Amino acid sequence: MRPFNKRLAVLLSTTVLTSIFAGSLTIPTVAQDGEVQLQELTITARKRPERIWDIPFSVDVETRQQLDEKRVTDAPSALRDVGGAAVTTVGDKSNSFIVIRGVAPILGPLSPDDSTVLTFIDGAPLPWRASNSSYLDLQRVEVLKGPQSTLFGRNTSGGAINLIPALPTFTPEGYLLGEYGSGDYHRLEGVVSGPIIPGKLAGRFAFRRSGTDGYIDNAFGPTLGGTGSWSGRASLLFTPTDRTTWTASASFEHNKDTPAYYLLSPGPRLAGQYRPEDDSKIGNFISKFEHSFDNVTVTSQTSYATFKNRNDYQFGDGYLMSATFGGLFPPVFFVDPAQNFSNWDRKQSLFTQELRLTSVPGASVPWLLGAVYYQDKADNPNASDFFGLMFGDPKQSGLKTYKLNTEGQAVFGEVTLPVTEKLKWSVGARATHEHKKFEGQYFGGVFAAVGAVPYFYEDGSLNYDFWTGRTGLTYDWTDQFMSFANVSRGYKSGGFGTINSGAYVGNPREPYESATVMTYEVGGRLSLLDNSLRVNGAIFFNDVKDEQVLIFDPVVFAAVSQNIDTQSKGFEVDATYQMTSHWAVSGGVAYTDAKLRNVSELIAETQPGVKDGNRLPNVPEWTAKAALEYRGPASELGLGGLLGSSNVNGRIGYNYVGIRYTDAGNYGLLEPVHLVSARLGIDWERGEAYVFGENLLDQEYKTVNQYFNGPPPTVFGVSYARGATVGVGASVRF
Repeated sequence: MRPFNKRLAVLLSTTVLTSIFAGSLTIPTVAQDGEVQLQELTITARKRPERIWDIPFSVDVETRQQLDEKRVTDAPSALRDVGGAAVTTVGDKSNSFIVIRGVAPILGPLSPDDSTVLTFIDGAPLPWRASNSSYLDLQRVEVLKGPQSTLFGRNTSGGAINLIPALPTFTPEGYLLGEYGSGDYHRLEGVVSGPIIPGKLAGRFAFRRSGTDGYIDNAFGPTLGGTGSWSGRASLLFTPTDRTTWTASASFEHNKDTPAYYLLSPGPRLAGQYRPEDDSKIGNFISKFEHSFDNVTVTSQTSYATFKNRNDYQFGDGYLMSATFGGLFPPVFFVDPAQNFSNWDRKQSLFTQELRLTSVPGASVPWLLGAVYYQDKADNPNASDFFGLMFGDPKQSGLKTYKLNTEGQAVFGEVTLPVTEKLKWSVGARATHEHKKFEGQYFGGVFAAVGAVPYFYEDGSLNYDFWTGRTGLTYDWTDQFMSFANVSRGYKSGGFGTINSGAYVGNPREPYESATVMTYEVGGRLSLLDNSLRVNGAIFFNDVKDEQVLIFDPVVFAAVSQNIDTQSKGFEVDATYQMTSHWAVSGGVAYTDAKLRNVSELIAETQPGVKDGNRLPNVPEWTAKAALEYRGPASELGLGGLLGSSNVNGRIGYNYVGIRYTDAGNYGLLEPVHLVSARLGIDWERGEAYVFGENLLDQEYKTVNQYFNGPPPTVFGVSYARGATVGVGASVRF
């Protein structure tokens, strides 16, 4: 055990004892039978406070209590219960991106400014490479499905993840939490909040340190799959008057992992890699000023986000490459840091300034008007070599630079009109101008001797003027049942792809086209049994023209940016039933049929197996969830004599992820997955101790299954998920 973990173990023990003796061991107030009701949620999915009941499109919300009980710490753990949403990765965090209802760049984003599904912090965008960042000290998570370009902008044609941080409080509060589990899993987290100037200025500080050991044996280097993360946020809340609020926050995150990249399949679960590393740093600053007049609220929000990443790996695992080349070379031949490497040094910054005018809460005609300016700068140099001199194919070798500056301005607005007492009509639109400027360089060096030019420079610029919009209807049939219908237009501008496989011979990259999506959705929300049972459901259809795809042929190691039409349709339904004041059950199922359409002859010839009707990569056909929860006094479970007046909270959850494919050719099938998680805690007034388990069936399932020869393929590169993790945790509140 490392020294840090010894200290953590001591801290855990201390926290457990403190949590037991810190409080007066009184029972928190619990609702009586006959008064069981589910909480009515107020959210900001349309950048103004309103009931989720009134939203004319699908929104999934995770509250603070749900986040804590599910032990949500990042996007994968938050989205596992969200039908139609998934985080896609090749094994590391920096290349992770989010897919919602089959709308996403196929196989992966083409450039740093892709924004199909972005993560926002209180409405301020992060770069897409921050999709798998830490979820720290949040009030709630809002998952907005369908095009959100109207209000959230940045070409969010698939959806948006809006993280709402907890605000500073004028009453002192805080907590300290520690966890330790199998695989040397550890997590230390804390929050302190309180007044600085009573009634006027409050501050809040949150931090987290977490990590775990690797789980993939490696014959030529460190064990793969290990993670380590530091994150923190400092925030201020200033209320000089009853009508004026200013919040400011600064956050930072550092992730350093040894990713479990492609391993040989079929074959033993053994890596042949010398130095995979993914080192990312994410910074974020947000300033939000709000002032309420009698009939309008003015909001000015400034945000600045940075992303820095060092991503080192070798082109193909040693065992995988040996099999791909038919065994002509032994695995150790490919584990050569001098001739087989790819080193990325990515830097990106995103500045946004937004001004909004909004109707005051309770207005008979809610509305919003706004204007925004944004600038996205990316610098992604890459040094790589795959035996370019030996094999005579230098396209993967040399030094390449890539710089992209995206600048945009937009005006937007939305209004909700009460057509009748029960029928409301919402309509909104955004007009955007976007300018992109790109430049790239290639330095061939010694590889010029085998056909590469010694130096190549390219540049270009593009302008886009486009509109996006949404219109929707809500109808309140009764106080317990409403339905909604909406039509949305999303747009994602084209651009210059990060990768140019022809640069080594002086061929400039061709820009890819813009993508458009028309989304049609019908759904409803139902409340029954005195508001103790809630049911949500929706059906949807997405028609995407010219979705952006990186066509990569692993046989010749060449990539080209292209466009393919896609369509996705399906349904989602979920329900929560508060059976008694202490017992609750929930469940849901989602179906997504997402396919390629109008595949061109060029793409079909370049990418083996790609044809009309193929399923979109990384989109499971079926997903399902179920959970049983208990929150109440130990005495109700017959444990009063053992646990006294303490409370018990427990949850067992189940998730099913159906078949999906890694590649657009539908060769790399991923089998269905059954995941079981659980948490059981004993809660006192000022603390808690608990046990937990993730992936309790110990399914070390494949997350990537990419072919590396053929067709027909016989050699695949695969990545595996971590097996079961079990552990203990404790927290103390003050």
